[in-house]
Parts: sequence; C-alpha cells; structure tokens
Amino acid sequence: MNLIDILEEDLIKVPLASITKEEVLEELVDVLAKAKGFSQTERASVLDAVINREALGSTGIGKGICIPHAQSESIDNISVVVGVSRVPIDFDSPDNLKSRLFFLVVASTDAASAHVEVLASIARTCSSGVFRRMLEQCKSSKEVLQLFSE
Repeated sequence: MNLIDILEEDLIKVPLASITKEEVLEELVDVLAKAKGFSQTERASVLDAVINREALGSTGIGKGICIPHAQSESIDNISVVVGVSRVPIDFDSPDNLKSRLFFLVVASTDAASAHVEVLASIARTCSSGVFRRMLEQCKSSKEVLQLFSE
C-alpha cells in the first residue's frame, strides 16, 4: 500500500504543540476527530482505543519514529494522521531515542489487513535516514504531502 494514497492534508499537523507522550496521542486524535467530524463520543472512543493499545506496549519503533495505532468502529476504513514535532518527545522507544515523527493509524475493525499493510509501509518508508531528516524539516502539511509523493 502506498501511503500517499491515504494521506490527507487535513490529517497532517506540523508542528505538533505537544511535549509529552499523552499530549501527542490526544493531539493526533484531535486532528483526526476534527478532519472526520467526530462527535465527542467518537473522539473519546478513538482516544481510549489508542491509549489502551499504547498501554500494551510502546508504539515507538526507534529512530525517532512512533506509530500509535488502534482499531475503531468510528472509522470507515483506515486513516493516518502524521505529526512532526520540533522537540524530541520520550515515547519509550526500544532504542531509548526521543521521537519527532508520529503516525497515528486508526482502522475500522474489519480492515485488519489494511491496518497491518499501512504499519509496514510506514516502517519501510521511514527506514531511510535521509527521508526521516527531510520529514523532520518539513514546515507545513503541504511539504509533508510533497515529500511522500516523491
């Protein structure tokens, strides 16, 4: 699955205002909720799912990247929110490096295979140090979209 096919400009936040792990999760869910027109109940449901998944183990994958993810009935298929932080944030990553790149993946409960494909695609795309540095330097959602389309 190509990420550019599911990325949307209103689902990209540059820069994130958050400075803690909990704030990042909430800010990313807020971006999703606003873009998708969620009710407060739907927003709370998605946030709970993301927090519960994170409680099972950190979604920090190392190299400054985190991929918090969850399944929710509030989503029709799958959505990805991209967040770029100007300050490194501790996300309990296995390499103990703080993170600046965040990808919230929320999939419907019947989109399990797409969920896994998107997680793998993000990890594969971000395996390039050059790509990560370029993404960290993006100043707008348009720049993020442009980078993913190259």
